Amino acid sequence: MNAKVYKTITICVAVLLVAALAVTLGIFVYREQKYSREIGALYDAAYYSCVDNLGDMDNKLAKLDAASSDTMRKELLNGIYTDSKVMATSLAMLAGKNDEIEAAMKFVNQLGDYAYYLASKLPAEAMTAEEKEKLDELKAITLELEEAFLKAGDKVAEGGNLYAALGAEVTALGEVYDLFTEGNVEYPEMIYDGPFSDGLRDREAKFLAGKPEISKEAAEAGLTLKYGEGFEYQGTVEGSLRAYSYTLSCGANVQITVTGGMLAEYSYYRETGAATMDEEAAAAAATQALAEAGYDGMQAVWVSVKDNTAYINCAYTENDIIYYPDLVKVKVALDDGEILGISAANYLYNHTAREAIGEVKPSDGVELAEGFETSSVRLTVIPTDWNTELTAYEFAGSIGDNVYYVYCDAYTLEQIKVMRVIKDGNEGNLIV
Repeated sequence: MNAKVYKTITICVAVLLVAALAVTLGIFVYREQKYSREIGALYDAAYYSCVDNLGDMDNKLAKLDAASSDTMRKELLNGIYTDSKVMATSLAMLAGKNDEIEAAMKFVNQLGDYAYYLASKLPAEAMTAEEKEKLDELKAITLELEEAFLKAGDKVAEGGNLYAALGAEVTALGEVYDLFTEGNVEYPEMIYDGPFSDGLRDREAKFLAGKPEISKEAAEAGLTLKYGEGFEYQGTVEGSLRAYSYTLSCGANVQITVTGGMLAEYSYYRETGAATMDEEAAAAAATQALAEAGYDGMQAVWVSVKDNTAYINCAYTENDIIYYPDLVKVKVALDDGEILGISAANYLYNHTAREAIGEVKPSDGVELAEGFETSSVRLTVIPTDWNTELTAYEFAGSIGDNVYYVYCDAYTLEQIKVMRVIKDGNEGNLIV
């Protein structure tokens, strides 16, 4: 082998080694980036879980003002306890990067334990004026904590995801900690009587029961008729709502149930322009889209507008009775009426042939909280936390500046649920 050939081979080998090293490093960097993204997603999920649970606790604390029965108060207090334990789990994940967050964990746990203590006494022993005053103090702190988390989210939005901010030792949640450093909060005396646990329940999709399964090919034939050829199969979602999952060429995600071939989920994100239609027109577009998808008898029962997008709750309605368990959520762009989202899980789980509602008591026999000004009354069927249903009168009204929906058993007239309308910080309202 002459020197020229040897030199050529040497150069080729060197180039191949460099290329191999580059590929190896590229794979390593890719995996590191992928790992960072995955961990970042976990931290983001923990953060947003905290925000959701803070909002839930704040709303339940506010609903206590409108609760007129010990049964309702007990349910709300137990709900606060459950929310606090869920949030404590999420806070524990965030605490891995910020030891200071343990102060917030302490407050959340104490709030939950105090709510559990008060609930355990009801209805045998009513809340005292002092206990109600302590709850008001805790409510004020909860609201401050919620606002601090939302401000932290704004900071994160400006500088990347939460994990990146925490990993770089940028205390994005700094506003939270100052609220709970020792001496800043005088905690009410707390009493804890033991653990409280809600069991998980398996659910059956009642609407799909007895319907035949469809093949993947049949699902795709339906997609072709609706959206054309541009879609890609992503797999089968398992669970009690098994579904074929697809991504459309526009980027929308679609799920078609294996049993019955119903549209279970549709989600599509795009920027929306200036609104050209009102809430009534958006509600009409939502119910029409549901009818075309096989969801008949639906009525818009709630509309919230944000960023020129309408978020509409549609419920099955029969004989002027609203069936809230059979709910489908629809998202409508107000610039052109395009459907941006449909979520039909509640309907698929709950809609079924029901027995006729029997004779109910007159709604004027209901005793509402002092100062409650009623604006409307209607008969509804509402879901419970135990996967059962209750026939209830819905009283829409207000106490001062707070707007509420109060539900009372139509047969006993006992108050069973309170929902509060809150401003969402933008154009619309939310009901919680």
